[in-house]
Amino acid sequence: MTSAAVIALLSAFVLATGCKQEPATSVTPEVVVYTSVDQQIADPLLRDFESRTGIKIRILTDTEATKSAGLAARLLAEKANPQADVFWGNEVFHTINLARNGVLTAYESPEAAAIPAQYKDAAHLWAGTCLRARVIAVADGGSTPAVAGIEDLKNPALKDRICLARPTAGTTGGQVSAIYALWGNDKADAFFRALHANGAKMLGGNAVVAEQVGQGQMLAGLTDNDDIAAAERAGGKVKGVLPDQGEAGIGTLTIPCTVGLVAGRPGSDRAKKLVDHLLGDAVEAKLIEAKFGQYSVRASGAQAVKTIDVPYARIADNMAWAPTRAAAILEGRTP
Repeated sequence: MTSAAVIALLSAFVLATGCKQEPATSVTPEVVVYTSVDQQIADPLLRDFESRTGIKIRILTDTEATKSAGLAARLLAEKANPQADVFWGNEVFHTINLARNGVLTAYESPEAAAIPAQYKDAAHLWAGTCLRARVIAVADGGSTPAVAGIEDLKNPALKDRICLARPTAGTTGGQVSAIYALWGNDKADAFFRALHANGAKMLGGNAVVAEQVGQGQMLAGLTDNDDIAAAERAGGKVKGVLPDQGEAGIGTLTIPCTVGLVAGRPGSDRAKKLVDHLLGDAVEAKLIEAKFGQYSVRASGAQAVKTIDVPYARIADNMAWAPTRAAAILEGRTP
């Protein structure tokens, strides 16, 4: 099954159930933004652009349960009659597949000049800033067994107290796809079977993983650094562990937020100004200050993190099947 087919299947659900906000029509002098960046983070940054430029912004966000996948599905479904001007994603994999399917159009933003090549499309269909990191949420305090890498989640001492978001939506799907790319099908299948045997639970999103660990209902789980920060702000007793570091470690997945210009829309000059704004170092710094992201793409060589050695394009290839395969194994079914 191709990546387009997977997104198309999701689009049927998205269009049937509707969204919380209606996008502007093509004649409205606004810039319509579809974003999977958390609304409480995205809104002030978009409103700042609005107040400084006088360009009105209409925002459509996604739910936690369908993060990034839902909006990607909608954009593909609307390809013949696009309703968004800009896509601001909280990850890169769906963005790559949208670019491959002709949903995005080329724009070489001057703000992308300082962004390293691995964080932008060679044909200028998208660019990324503000790296988030996949981490292991660990209960802070008590007698939680030591967890230093993802394979430590197989520890019987954690049985029935480990969790992850359902991998068919959000950044968990990217991590699952990276694991299959790095290890191959047999070893990856065995890993997910071991998690199933150890009672791993799939939850409704990365935020729920961090919350449940912070509340003591779970001992450990796979999530993102920003969800750890949110759980801590809410009083959760949780810490984030960067997994698989050190010389022998496979590294963890770091994921840029991405910005792309949607093909086939009028008013592209206004939209390009917004793309420039979102790719600027000031917005990236604010995302990191808000603990949504953890590292700047512009200073990637100075990151204190070992990253998994798999190209983003290779991970995007696997998004068509790997998350569904992993979810089936975690549910106790054969893939």
